[in-house]
Amino acid sequence: MGQLRKCGRFMVGDNKIQRRSLAQKLKSHLAYLAAGSNYEKVTEQLPPDAVAAFSGIYSSMGNVYHQKGQEIYRNEIVLKKEFLQTLERFRRNTAYQGKLYGNYLELRPGMLNFSVLGRNCPFAERTKYNEWDSLHHERENIARELNEKFPEYETSVGGKISLDIVTKGCGKSQIARRVREMYPNHKIIFLGDRTEKGGNDYTLAEALRAMDNTEVVQVNSPDDVLAYLEI
Repeated sequence: MGQLRKCGRFMVGDNKIQRRSLAQKLKSHLAYLAAGSNYEKVTEQLPPDAVAAFSGIYSSMGNVYHQKGQEIYRNEIVLKKEFLQTLERFRRNTAYQGKLYGNYLELRPGMLNFSVLGRNCPFAERTKYNEWDSLHHERENIARELNEKFPEYETSVGGKISLDIVTKGCGKSQIARRVREMYPNHKIIFLGDRTEKGGNDYTLAEALRAMDNTEVVQVNSPDDVLAYLEI
């Protein structure tokens, strides 16, 4: 890919920004972060200069937006009792044979993060579950069943061990509309690692593909992002 031009507006998915060399590159463009994590987690994971270099940060699947450290808006989610009971059933009936951990339901602004394994797991167990899930597709199957049974919500595979749940229409796809409203005549480039169907970048990628003057770039590691930006 050629070097990004000044007229380009680009976004990157979360878990892709890990090197300080990126901050200098971001300052040359209007760049936005599209993250599934909440804003506090984003600022923990990124160097302060990288956070400051973004023109804006969409967190919690686009349900919270910060600009230069100030919150501009946030959405909330209302979860039905039957839906939560279904999540509990999935966890009780998992085919995964390893130990399960706490913090398996994490409510964030505008979304719920659900992990059969539990977010309090050690890193080694996180890797173990992810490898198992890659073979057995538990999260994909859960997402498909939830989307069929509860069409008022959108459930997608997120990160390595969890699923992201939002109100219908309040997922990452809303970011495409908001950025296009800000920049109606500029090219938008999105770099994401889960742009495939069922991934938590998919709805954003598809929303952008439906628009003119956009580009979606599948990346699989921080090195892919840096290579695209020629760092």
